[in-house]
Amino acid sequence: MERPFDTRLRQSYGALEKTKENFMFNFNQNDKILVWIVGFSVTAITLIVSNISEISKNYSHCDLKNVLTLLTVSIISGIIYRFSALLYLTKYQNIMFYLEGAFSKEKIMPTKTAELKNPEDIHEIYQKIKTDFDEDYLDVLNLYNQSGSDKKYYVDYLNTEYKRLAEWSANEYQTAENYVKGIFKTAFGLSDKRTDKILSSLNHSLYLKIYGWISIISIYVCMISFISVIIILAYKYS
Repeated sequence: MERPFDTRLRQSYGALEKTKENFMFNFNQNDKILVWIVGFSVTAITLIVSNISEISKNYSHCDLKNVLTLLTVSIISGIIYRFSALLYLTKYQNIMFYLEGAFSKEKIMPTKTAELKNPEDIHEIYQKIKTDFDEDYLDVLNLYNQSGSDKKYYVDYLNTEYKRLAEWSANEYQTAENYVKGIFKTAFGLSDKRTDKILSSLNHSLYLKIYGWISIISIYVCMISFISVIIILAYKYS
């Protein structure tokens, strides 16, 4: 049977993978729509300007001015969407990079000791060491059970071992962290500051919200402007 903690992490990691796939699909679909609208708007402006004398026979000067303005707004908002969506995607990927590490299927030893309910209970300490560090101190537990009055010695010994293993795990993790940073710096020619920023677990939610809102507003403005042009051209045609 799997531990509840491991099961929950595995479920969260699976949901995260599905969310990432859905996000990328939606992003690609929106991007295709915006590229089509912006491209059509540029083409429409070119056709209107190059054939202004002919088109003026069917539309008033005010109508053409409104159409050109809306097409320009559609293009500008579409460009803003592309930039803001790109920045949003960058921040989103930074957060995903952190979450994928946090919910990874890989098991990792803790880097600090957990608070024990009963620090004097050798069975609890023994179980924590075995579970967290995969170290079996059954011989110490047997000596504890066989001892008479010197039981505290074995409790203190396992407590010391628990702290030692946690300290070793923390040092091992830091060594791996430094190694990964060194690889990133060498492979991509990054500075220490840039490398730390990429690997940082800081929350980018504020920037994610800002770029997200800009993306949503700009895509709505782009689509509404484009649809308005179609309505004006159809309604005002004479």
